[in-house]
Amino acid sequence: MARRNRVRRHRLHVLLPSEAGPVGRFLTSRAGVLLIALLALAAGFLLGRVTDSAADVRAEQQVRDIKAEFSRKLRNEREKAAVKAKEYVIIEEASAKLQVENQELLASMAALDDRVAFFKRMASPKAAAMPVDIDLFELLPGPAPGVVRYRLLITRNNPSGAVLQGSVRVRLQGAGGRHQDMTLDQPRIQLRYYQQFSGEWAVPAGFTPERVDIQIKGGSSTVERRFKWEVKNR
Repeated sequence: MARRNRVRRHRLHVLLPSEAGPVGRFLTSRAGVLLIALLALAAGFLLGRVTDSAADVRAEQQVRDIKAEFSRKLRNEREKAAVKAKEYVIIEEASAKLQVENQELLASMAALDDRVAFFKRMASPKAAAMPVDIDLFELLPGPAPGVVRYRLLITRNNPSGAVLQGSVRVRLQGAGGRHQDMTLDQPRIQLRYYQQFSGEWAVPAGFTPERVDIQIKGGSSTVERRFKWEVKNR
């Protein structure tokens, strides 16, 4: 019991400045206290710098992570946009091809309708009364100013199947009674049922056509037709 009391007294013993020696007296002096305070401030400052540095490192890492995520999303969006652009190009090409095919189909149907109408006219009573006739005449724009393209279709009702030979004459009528004879690339006719003529005419400078007179001579028949000078835009 006496030993435990001695231990407790020893543990509770506080060193007085006079008993602590030089170091103890210095630490308990004003200078020592000031030094301890300065050391505490320095330690706190260094700890704060270390903490701030760690926070900066975490912030920089977060920025890098955000940039990486943004780059990944941007790359994905670009890939999606490229796929959609390719799909759009494919759709546009298919649509353009479909339009061309549709136009070709319409042109084929129109050509077929024209042929059916042509053969109906050939078999009509009116055609039987006209041994030779002009079924079609049209003017189209040419490759240069003052140049036009022409198309002429001559038909014949020919039960016998014999070949008819003859000639075609074309004259342009202008203002003031002026006229200009035009030649065909193939002025002679030689047909059994129909014959088509096509080519280009160069209209003389200063001459403005108003009408086109076409005369066909074949065998004992002569046919004359007059058409308005009209250039179609097609």
